[in-house]
Amino acid sequence: MSALAEILERRARLVAEAQAQRHALAEGIAVCRSVLVVVDRGIAWGTWLRARPYLVVAAVTAIAVLRPRLALGWSARALTLWRVGRLLYDAVRPAPGDRTEPFPPVSQG
Repeated sequence: MSALAEILERRARLVAEAQAQRHALAEGIAVCRSVLVVVDRGIAWGTWLRARPYLVVAAVTAIAVLRPRLALGWSARALTLWRVGRLLYDAVRPAPGDRTEPFPPVSQG
């Protein structure tokens, strides 16, 4: 068998393997799609609410006035959620001195 034929055979095998890997990756991502859609919507809502804090204050005030027991129960849950969120955020956030550049600077010259 010639060198060219071996190269072409190896190329065909690698292309088929890459196609199989792309297919497996697409199936794996499809499983996570619904979760990613929910997370994406949550981030969008959070961004929208963060730009309009007066709406959050108005809603919380209305609930506190109309349903004090409900407000008390949900405030305990919200406080717990906030504390857990801050704990997780502090755990995954890198320290200021630990940041590294993803790519080394390019020297001119």
